[in-house]
Amino acid sequence: MNQYVNIYFTQYLSPLGKLYLAATDKGLLNIAPAKGSELSFLVDLPIRHYNLARSEKQFGPIKKQLNKYFRGQPVIFKFRADLSHGTAFQIMVWKKLSALLPGQLVTYGMLAREIGRPEASRAVGQAVGANPLPIIIPCHRVIASDGSLGGFAWGTTVKKKLLSIEGIRL
Repeated sequence: MNQYVNIYFTQYLSPLGKLYLAATDKGLLNIAPAKGSELSFLVDLPIRHYNLARSEKQFGPIKKQLNKYFRGQPVIFKFRADLSHGTAFQIMVWKKLSALLPGQLVTYGMLAREIGRPEASRAVGQAVGANPLPIIIPCHRVIASDGSLGGFAWGTTVKKKLLSIEGIRL
């Protein structure tokens, strides 16, 4: 028998455009740009059996932190996350990313060494790309070893904007 999970969702209007946010009772599950409909965002979530509820209650604190971030004020995000749909390796990478300070950059290779897997920079890159909570888990702060921008799931233009908000110019 499949167990149903409560998923709460809302929208957030950011300087980058509309973002969709989803959470479970465990914590924040996903943040994504509104490239398609809200329904397509919900269908793409990693949970298949769920009860949906539009809600603001679960998102008040994170929206306040995002507002502060987008005003250019340094933020160390405080939140509960539901990362239960990541692999053990992905979760290890995401937790290491969460420890980065505002404005602190790291390369894929440095991140691989930090987690004790120096040969795994490509796997680290894939884990970074699969991050379900961009901005909050700051995958935009990961750059290529040659100092170039590298990739970003939401596009390099957005990555540049996020780094610029943090006072970083590449």
